Amino acid sequence: MKKLFLLVLLFAAVIFPRESFAEDNYFKVKIGKALNNGESVSVTSESSIYIVDSNLNKILDLDTKKLTVSYSEGKIVLKDGDRQFSADFSSKGNLFLASDKILKLKNAYRGYITFIENKDKVDVINYIELEDYLKGVVPKEISPSSHEEALKSQAIVARSFAMANKNKYIKQGYNLNDTTACQVYGGQSAEKEKSTKAVTDTAGIVAMYDGKVANTIYGASSGGFISDASEVWGGKPIAYMTAKEDPHSPLYEWEFKTSKSSLDSLLKKSEYLSGSLVSIEISEYDSSGRAKSIEIVGTEGVKTITGSKFRALLGNTKVKSTLFEIQFMEDSYVLKGSGYGHGVGLSQMGAMEMAKKGFTYEEILSFYFPNITVEKINERNI
Repeated sequence: MKKLFLLVLLFAAVIFPRESFAEDNYFKVKIGKALNNGESVSVTSESSIYIVDSNLNKILDLDTKKLTVSYSEGKIVLKDGDRQFSADFSSKGNLFLASDKILKLKNAYRGYITFIENKDKVDVINYIELEDYLKGVVPKEISPSSHEEALKSQAIVARSFAMANKNKYIKQGYNLNDTTACQVYGGQSAEKEKSTKAVTDTAGIVAMYDGKVANTIYGASSGGFISDASEVWGGKPIAYMTAKEDPHSPLYEWEFKTSKSSLDSLLKKSEYLSGSLVSIEISEYDSSGRAKSIEIVGTEGVKTITGSKFRALLGNTKVKSTLFEIQFMEDSYVLKGSGYGHGVGLSQMGAMEMAKKGFTYEEILSFYFPNITVEKINERNI
């Protein structure tokens, strides 16, 4: 009888999909890698797993604490050993797995788990309230042992970023993912007491500009000079993310060395070099002193690459920013630079230093995002 009811339920969900969500402050966050045909994921809990609808009403108790969710021939299969609960579970993200305890996949997650099919793959989705989502973001983006004012600053910029980018992946049926393409998110497994308190203490507080939630970007270190967002990513200037000196952020100096032959090979493979490498130099700087354009001279011509693409080509963890100079020494190229990341918006290292000096989170945010206001809002009114 239970199996028959589940099949009827799943049929209704497919034929009459419901798009209304329980609350506007819930987010669908893609977690982990998508499931390819033939792949599966295990979902466990210390309490019985059940199914809820898009309004989060309980509709069926599966009476199991462990599920294997498989994707096979375009269908999602729910099983517990030899017990099969569904041979075609909804792949539209409108039915959710739930439990009275935390749900565990690779990491543990608050909220609910659902599935959305995209391009012959199934994305695993954590459907979660914004504040609970932030509890799994803040300790992954900044050291949870940081000063409380720095943690509060991080919580607010992370909250503002999430709200401003809520529709980033709406065409794929979800809001954000758990990578650096959005914000690193580790679920309940990542939560730490001090960072959770920062989220709770700033609940509902965001950065606002011109009546809208500001898209507050952040990175590890500005290297002493903040980048202009429009120069880094193009588009129109943004009044609260412009270039200026940053006396609070440590320089975070670094050096990267590569042989001329290695660079020659890499540039040829990437089609940024014509002939053999003759020289390479920065041909244009942006207003923050970062490498905007790099001229690559080969024996058969000259090519130009942006500083950001050059950094990515060599490796973003090796060339830590575009705030660098290039030197040629003994058949090797040496890049000496400062900062870590794109340099736009909040410098996390700078926020830490400001907090240590007694600045409040309001003062930290006002410095890194001039022209914004810090307000407590109800997301459903935005």
